[in-house]
Amino acid sequence: MNVPKLKLSCEHLGIKANRLLLPIDLAKCPLEIFQLANGFTKPFDGEIVLLYVLDQRKNARRSELAEIDLRRAKRHLERLGHLYLSPKVQASFRVRVGIPHEEILAEATETSVDLILFPTFNPSIWRKLAGIICGETLRNLVACARCRVFVIDVQTRFNCFRRWAKEEAFGQCTR
Repeated sequence: MNVPKLKLSCEHLGIKANRLLLPIDLAKCPLEIFQLANGFTKPFDGEIVLLYVLDQRKNARRSELAEIDLRRAKRHLERLGHLYLSPKVQASFRVRVGIPHEEILAEATETSVDLILFPTFNPSIWRKLAGIICGETLRNLVACARCRVFVIDVQTRFNCFRRWAKEEAFGQCTR
């Protein structure tokens, strides 16, 4: 017997946001999250803030290299926004340097967001065995956020840096 799968939509959840914060890891960007972000944001009245945080603990390099990384990350965020965000919502693109959960919380406060949409990948079997179900960023985000945090499991991993590197090298990065 074929039982139809029910797709859970934003309307079923009753969640709409005027301003939504979507933190993205550009090295493993889940493309399916954009459709959900578009659904959560009020059309013609809403805004989606795409945020990438360059982790200062992992990227302790010279300042000019960090500046190049920041510009490159902003271009990738803008490209993702143009490709995957609805034209019915306003989009902002932010890149910050620091500890991810601190920077996400700071951006949420500065931009007065209603909702943080946080994509997460299922933990590996080794993390499950060790009892680590969620990472430090998610734990601190849920504990300290002053707005709603919606955590969604995602599957795909699109590496913007790798996929668009050839186009960047030849100056063909389109919007």
